[in-house]
Amino acid sequence: MNLNILSLRFILNHINVQPNFKLSLWQNAIGDVYNFSLEERIFNTMCIFAFFAMLVEAPYNYIVNLKALAWLCCVSMLFIFALYYGSRVKRKSSICIMIFCLACNMAFIFCYFYNSGILGPNILLFVLSFFIIITIIPKRQYVFWVPFNLLIVLVVLVVELHWPHMIPNLYMSDAVKTIDFGVTYVVTTTLIFFSISYMRKNYDHERASVEERNRAIEVQNEEILFQKQELEYLNREKDRLLSIVAHDVRMPLSSIQGYLELLNAVGLEEGEKSFIEEQLLEITRDTSEMLMNLLSWSRTQLMGANVQLKSLDVNEALKGWLKIEKSIADKKGIRLNVLTAGQLNLMADHDMLHLVIRNLVSNALKFTPAGGEIIVSTRYRDTEGMIIISDNGIGMSNEKQENLFHLNASATYGTNNEKGIGLGLLLCKEFTEQQQGKIWFESKEDKGSVFYVSFKLGLV
Repeated sequence: MNLNILSLRFILNHINVQPNFKLSLWQNAIGDVYNFSLEERIFNTMCIFAFFAMLVEAPYNYIVNLKALAWLCCVSMLFIFALYYGSRVKRKSSICIMIFCLACNMAFIFCYFYNSGILGPNILLFVLSFFIIITIIPKRQYVFWVPFNLLIVLVVLVVELHWPHMIPNLYMSDAVKTIDFGVTYVVTTTLIFFSISYMRKNYDHERASVEERNRAIEVQNEEILFQKQELEYLNREKDRLLSIVAHDVRMPLSSIQGYLELLNAVGLEEGEKSFIEEQLLEITRDTSEMLMNLLSWSRTQLMGANVQLKSLDVNEALKGWLKIEKSIADKKGIRLNVLTAGQLNLMADHDMLHLVIRNLVSNALKFTPAGGEIIVSTRYRDTEGMIIISDNGIGMSNEKQENLFHLNASATYGTNNEKGIGLGLLLCKEFTEQQQGKIWFESKEDKGSVFYVSFKLGLV
């Protein structure tokens, strides 16, 4: 896994961004949930309901000869519209809510003294006023508005009890009184019903949102925990890898220094010089290969891979790629054969595929003894082409096979004590997958290994 996956990408991917959505007509009327608080939306809803209630009450009161109340309803409609505009458009909700609460109580006091007092439906209006107020005001203001409403009801009842002549009975008949009670009840219950329904809907929405956020947080926590574990694992392996690399770089350099001092200080025979030079070349080659793999792996982890897929003539490329490996095989007494069947073009990145094949062949050379054979062949398979590297070397145990493509950071030794740390095979896997290819292998202990690399066919 790339180290850049374990960077700050997770945090950046989870920045909270408001979704794109179209508001319905009702959402536009009361305000969307992302920009308006619940109290603001409820107040805007109350204004709309109250406006239409006054629209119904005004002609009704005029018909039943309560003309003063009819005109009050008309004025109230304009007043409510102004408060709605101040809240919804000007965003002065707090002051609008306070004015509404005061005006609502004053209007109902007027209705009480104008329209038959306790004999009319005015107590229902005070109940409605109480409900509206506790719905739209912040909870911290209950301590003022709840006693205020109760005090107003108590005062008007006491006034009517001691000065009943102040409250005329305007009902012309029992039928008119019954109708007035019925209309007031319908208006009151309708407002309460729609208000409670809206609040329940918002409550359910808020609860669902909280549950969804909690689920998202749980998923994020699991991802963070998983990535933390991955990071800790990779950090441990990185430390082990660096310690082994530091040791494996220091040791060959010390050996090279020792051999050079020996060549400079002591007169050696030609055979001894030839042996030392061969050892120097072998040490230098192994160290160079290890450092090249380490640099390639580090670059892909830190900067990401720059993959350029092009149609590549693999058979032609193999001839140039394996010249050095062919020379190494000859010196070790190993037959390295390249078998190709016709022209094969694959969609691959030239440099990355070169590194993959070079590592696989070098790995086969390390674990194949003198007198052995390595075969590099190509083959078609449906819509894919394969490159196959097989050897009859020492093979691998089941335990080694399980951890072959992982960063184990443990040193292994070839048939001539060539040292490796498994980084080359990890690079082969990562680079093959980054080219949209596949890599797999078969191996039997003491009988050899076969590695397969497949890619999509390219244009001829």
